[in-house]
Amino acid sequence: MATLAERLNAWFADAATPDTVGRLREPTTSEVAKAISQDPSHDVTLSRSYLTSLRNGSQTNPTISVLSAIVRYFQSREMTLPVSVSALTSEADPPNAAGEEKDEWAEMLSDRQVRSIALRAGQLTPDLREQLLSIMDVLDDPRTSAKSRNDDDTSDRGQS
Repeated sequence: MATLAERLNAWFADAATPDTVGRLREPTTSEVAKAISQDPSHDVTLSRSYLTSLRNGSQTNPTISVLSAIVRYFQSREMTLPVSVSALTSEADPPNAAGEEKDEWAEMLSDRQVRSIALRAGQLTPDLREQLLSIMDVLDDPRTSAKSRNDDDTSDRGQS
């Protein structure tokens, strides 16, 4: 069961965008607090220190208007995780196969390296993506890895 802080930090990670050299960069707490405070669609003003307290778990009971303002900010970003007040605050996720699959995907995509690989692969041509998938299939198959190690051992013995 994820806490408010864990879910909020997952949103920050999910909202990461590539910088000029292609590395993923999360929005800073300061940037998010400023954007929320400057949003004319609501009256919420959010300080960097309060948002930091929400992210580190020292503050755990924000008002619904603060939660709504945070949700509005993340809804304006390209996100893979569900973004809503209930997604941020719900105690338990609904027990269904689709929800579990979403959680599995969200967990995998919360890893920066996985997101970076996915973003880079998205920029490849379809032919290059096929080649990349073939390479990954070879890396995933333990029989192929074991066979290639055995072949290397056999060829080493033949040369001695």
